[in-house]
Amino acid sequence: MVITLKKELMIRSHKTVDGRGVRVEITRGPCIGIENVKHVIIHGINIHDCRRRVGLVQIPPTLGSRGKVGCSEDEQECSGDAVNIKNSSHIWIDHCYLSNCTDGLIDVNHASNNVTISNSRFTNHVKV
Repeated sequence: MVITLKKELMIRSHKTVDGRGVRVEITRGPCIGIENVKHVIIHGINIHDCRRRVGLVQIPPTLGSRGKVGCSEDEQECSGDAVNIKNSSHIWIDHCYLSNCTDGLIDVNHASNNVTISNSRFTNHVKV
């Protein structure tokens, strides 16, 4: 299964994205955003060729306002990360393949803690 997102996929708290037993690829568009949440597992997903794209993200009001996809405060540069983790805790990324994104492969920042990245492969990139 190949998925090309038009908007960044925002994961909510207490969710698992599980690609075991099938080949799941997220590619050629915005990828995964994890912001202001806790207890998230991403397992067995191939994420590659993520691109910067500006556009509004539709998320539930309980998660706050994300605004522009992956944009910094000045909105001059927008993220092309495979997985962007902000202000979140208890995140586990396991057995994933990440490659060739326009920004970093995984970005963990803004007071995120208890983040585990295990048994994953990173290729074709200079920033991880």
